[in-house]
Amino acid sequence: MLKMDSKTIRFLARMGARGTLGQAVYDYAREGNDFFAVSADLAHASGFDRIIKEYPDHFVDVGIAEQNLIGVSAGLAEMGTPVIATSWAMFTSVRAADQVRNFMGYMQANIKLIGMDSGLIQSRFGYSHGNPPDIAVMRSIPGIVIMSPCDGVEVYKSLEAALKYDGPVYIRLTGGNLQPIIHRDQAIPFSIGKSITLKEGKDVAIAACGNIVKNVMDAAAVLEDQGVSAKVIDMHTVNPLDTEILEEIAKMNLLVSVEEHLIHGGMGAAIAEYYADKKVRPRHVLAGIDNCYPLPGRVSYTEETYGLSVRQIAERVMAELQK
Repeated sequence: MLKMDSKTIRFLARMGARGTLGQAVYDYAREGNDFFAVSADLAHASGFDRIIKEYPDHFVDVGIAEQNLIGVSAGLAEMGTPVIATSWAMFTSVRAADQVRNFMGYMQANIKLIGMDSGLIQSRFGYSHGNPPDIAVMRSIPGIVIMSPCDGVEVYKSLEAALKYDGPVYIRLTGGNLQPIIHRDQAIPFSIGKSITLKEGKDVAIAACGNIVKNVMDAAAVLEDQGVSAKVIDMHTVNPLDTEILEEIAKMNLLVSVEEHLIHGGMGAAIAEYYADKKVRPRHVLAGIDNCYPLPGRVSYTEETYGLSVRQIAERVMAELQK
């Protein structure tokens, strides 16, 4: 797998989430590992071109049949090898939910399911593609690890960690063809179930996952200029949650969770469920899509519409601190 230096970090940012996925799978193949890559007619979009060319025996295309994608992947996983299955996030979760429940949840098939272009990036195609409730769907099925990486480095490391994990994993890819660079440290301590604190602060804690972490970091800088010290938590693993960090911030006055997802059933809801029976907990504000189907439009438009722009996140935090 790639060594993370400054050149590699910039390279992965330019590759985008799906390009980084393809690079990670290709590097895994070059190391001689056994695996199958399975696609629902999205080989090129998944970055699998070199896999098809150089490792054709490791690739299976099931066509535009997402439910069959999971069934075929489960069958291949029975051979004792990890399977990397890819499609658009709306279809890997909602359309294939029954198969995911049976094969990944109940039978614990060793499938690494990748939900591509999740969050707001496909909002321009309307409600059928934009902002799928994939975290909520996957959280409702016992036994599945859920990750939502925030930049190219985390996409790469998420797949690397998933392939080392013996069991079903869902990785939610957000953002477009150019990823933000959040992690400039060449040796970030990435592991399943352990969040990363990106910025220390004492006045408010902000937890986020996926590409929206960049907006949160920029909002934290705006808040800093206004005299507010914000702690920013990259909650890249939604299941299992990092409960240690939640205990660490339990005495803070305010926690804001931010995500490109429905508020219902998302990362913020998972955090709220953890705190539900705790005597010591922060006041928790959930920012996301509130019980509606997002309007179609560019990412900047949908972020602004649902309060997820840099300015709106900073203003929301300031308003909540003044209550």
